[in-house]
Amino acid sequence: MNTVPEFIDTERGRFAVDVHGPAGAPPVILVAGLGDDRSSWEPVLPFLTRGYRCVTFDNRGIGLSPVTPGPYSIAGLAADAHAVHRALVLGPCAAIGSSMGGAICQEWAIRHPGDLSGVVLSNSWGRTDTFLAVLFEHWGSLASEGRAAQLLDSLLLFCMSPGHLARNPGAVAEFRATPPPDLRGFAAAASACRGHDALSRLGGVPQPALVLAGRHDILTRPELSAELAEALPAAELRLVDAGHMTFWEVPEAWGGEVSRWLNERGTG
Repeated sequence: MNTVPEFIDTERGRFAVDVHGPAGAPPVILVAGLGDDRSSWEPVLPFLTRGYRCVTFDNRGIGLSPVTPGPYSIAGLAADAHAVHRALVLGPCAAIGSSMGGAICQEWAIRHPGDLSGVVLSNSWGRTDTFLAVLFEHWGSLASEGRAAQLLDSLLLFCMSPGHLARNPGAVAEFRATPPPDLRGFAAAASACRGHDALSRLGGVPQPALVLAGRHDILTRPELSAELAEALPAAELRLVDAGHMTFWEVPEAWGGEVSRWLNERGTG
């Protein structure tokens, strides 16, 4: 599903954007996680584009979007998402965020509630605890030191479940062969993740929310998703049998849950 991106100019800079799905369908904007560009959503776009116009874009620091000096903040990355939304004149729509993308969607919903009709937070967290702080610091250090191979191996181990790797013997070699993200941008975004703390403010988010968690996620553990769902006034928590990258491991199950939730609420 590789496409030639559109480049849009916003007050926050120039961003690479792809649009998938039928013209005139309700819009949905997808916000990728740390180290992931807009192509990371490809496994689940076939499920979402059956009924929705899906917008994917490269966050600051990744892919074809600008790599500006860091460190970044989640609030700043949410301002980028808001700027993309405004430039595309989308109107209120659903936002789907994975991991760091979910953190971005939290700040986006808090700061610009009129943009969003609903949020899907996939394998995300509301407040960085000690474990996550050390891990993001470690990943940022690997990136800053130019240790791309070690960074990819660490990402692999935290993002994929043992069961998935056992069932897919070529997954390790495939992941290691992936071109690493821009290491400057990765380090800057890892710093943003380390500073994320929105949990105490999520009670002011009135939009319906779907919180998805992987039962075998050792990065943003299921209890962090449960914490998110409890903090959000109108949230539903669903678990799937996967690790951190649920929509890579079980795209059909993930796509089914998200499509069902969007369809039931007419969110878009």
